[in-house]
Amino acid sequence: MKGNKIAVVLAAHGEAETAGFFENYRVSRHTLMRASTVMHIPPALQQLISISSSIKKKRGAGAYPGGSPQNGVTRAQAVALQRYLDQYSASSGIGFEVRAAYSASEPYVEEVLSATSGYAGQVLVPMAPVDNSLSCGLHCRHIAEAYAAGALHRVKVLGRLWSDDALCGPYLDHLFGRDRRVGASASEKKESALMLLFHGTLVRDKSGAAPAFHTGLEETLSFAAKLTSAIEADVRNPWGTVRTAYLNHDVGGEWTRPSFEEACRTLISDGAARVSLFAAGYFADGNETIRRAAFFADTAPAIEVESIPCLNDSPAFTSYLARRVAAAAAQILRFSGDSRADAVRIMHAKSYIEP
Repeated sequence: MKGNKIAVVLAAHGEAETAGFFENYRVSRHTLMRASTVMHIPPALQQLISISSSIKKKRGAGAYPGGSPQNGVTRAQAVALQRYLDQYSASSGIGFEVRAAYSASEPYVEEVLSATSGYAGQVLVPMAPVDNSLSCGLHCRHIAEAYAAGALHRVKVLGRLWSDDALCGPYLDHLFGRDRRVGASASEKKESALMLLFHGTLVRDKSGAAPAFHTGLEETLSFAAKLTSAIEADVRNPWGTVRTAYLNHDVGGEWTRPSFEEACRTLISDGAARVSLFAAGYFADGNETIRRAAFFADTAPAIEVESIPCLNDSPAFTSYLARRVAAAAAQILRFSGDSRADAVRIMHAKSYIEP
C-alpha cells in the first residue's frame, strides 16, 4: 500500500481534443460500446455512427479548430483541486494525488483506478451533478466487479451531488460573482432571461415504454427546480425569467422537453432582449455546450446572447469539491483499522480551507 496517500480521480466523459478523424472515431466508438452495455445498439450501427460523426467533425475543422475543450478543462480542474487539497495535506499529513480520467478517451477511468489501486484509498468524482446508468452506474459496476470484497472500503464514489444543498452555493457564486451582473434596472431585468441547460434524457422509447435503465430524469428535474428557486430568490439576480431547457439527441423515442430549440423559440416569441445561456447540468464545457450561444444568435440576431462558462475550475466549485473529497477520504481512513488517527486529523484540517 502506498503510504497514507489518497488518489482522487476526476471522471469526466471525455471528448476528442482535435478534429482529427481517428481520434473522434475512437472516442465515438468507445462511447457507443459503453452505452451498448446499458441499451441495445447493434454493432453495425455503432460503426456507422462513429464513422459518420467523425467525418462531420473532420469537415468542420475550420469552423471549430482544436476540437472539444472538455479534456483540457478537466485537467485544469484536477490542477486546481490539487492546490486546495494540498492545504489539507499541510494540516493533516494526509497526501492527495488528483488525476483527470475519462470514460470515452484516454486515460480511461478504469486504467487510472487500476494504476492507483495500491494507494491508501481512492475517491472517484463523477464530473456531472446527476448520476445515471451511463456514467456513475458504469463506474460503480466496474468497481464492484474489479475489486475484491475486502478492498471495497478503500474506494468511495461521490454520487448524488445534485441532492447536496451545499452545491447551490458554488453555482450562485459563479453566476453572480462578476461586477457586471450587479445592479440591473427593473426594465433591464424584465427583458433579460437566463436559460439553464441540462443534458437531455430519453423519456419514452419508440414503443412508448419507459427506458429500462436509470436515466437520471427525476434527479435532473429536482436539481433544476432547486437551482431555479435559488437563483430567483437571490437579491443579486439580474434576470426576470429563468428557464430550463434540455440538450437532446432526439433519437430512439421521446426526449425531455422543452428542448433547447423549443426554449429558444419561446424566448424569441416572448420578446426577450438579452439571453444568458448557462449549462447547469455540466461541470465542464464541451461539445454539447460551447456552440449554443452561436446557434441562438444566428436564429435571433436582434437578441443579445451570452454564454456563461460551466463551473469548470471556478474557485467556489473547486473548494466545494475539496471539502467533499476530504470528507470521503476521512470516511475511508476511518474504516481502515490502522488509520483512525489520520481520519481525525483530516476532518480537523478540512475546516481550515477557504471557500
